[in-house]
Amino acid sequence: MANSSYKSLAQKNGVVNRMVAADELPRFTAACKLTEDVKVEAHFRLDDQGRICVAAEISSRIDVDCHLCNESVVWPLSMAFKALVAFDEQQANEWTERSSASSSEVEHIIVAAGQVLDVAELIEDELILGLPRQVCFDEKCANMPELRFVDKDGKATEDLPSDRQLPFQGLRELVANNGLEKDRGDQEID
Repeated sequence: MANSSYKSLAQKNGVVNRMVAADELPRFTAACKLTEDVKVEAHFRLDDQGRICVAAEISSRIDVDCHLCNESVVWPLSMAFKALVAFDEQQANEWTERSSASSSEVEHIIVAAGQVLDVAELIEDELILGLPRQVCFDEKCANMPELRFVDKDGKATEDLPSDRQLPFQGLRELVANNGLEKDRGDQEID
């Protein structure tokens, strides 16, 4: 099945099991680091309109930056998707328009660059879209940045480091000096 076409795989209800290396996924590896190859299991079939359908399961382990501390975290990535395979944007747009006109919901459409199966091309966008937004949920993480609270007078409850920048420090004084008052937002402008 090394040089199989999407169509022949779909006609045979073919299944492809493959490990995809990091160097085959340049856009994905620009976003994160793979700690192991991506395992792919893709099932192909033809739908009732003769379109090529794929259902794939993908799994790997990736290094991504924590949203709290920016330290690297190993994350298990596991996802599945179902899609139609189109071979150009025009074909994909036609399928989308037809489904809109008949009020049937079209599945996700992947536009393939060629007729021959390229597993990396098939999964790379899905991998990128499947990257987690948050990866660290450890509230006691030693790398978590400090949270500082301000009391009702606007002063920090703890001493701030001397190198800490406070961009809005003078805002309260500026507002007070310019005579702006609270609750004046509903007045009409002449």
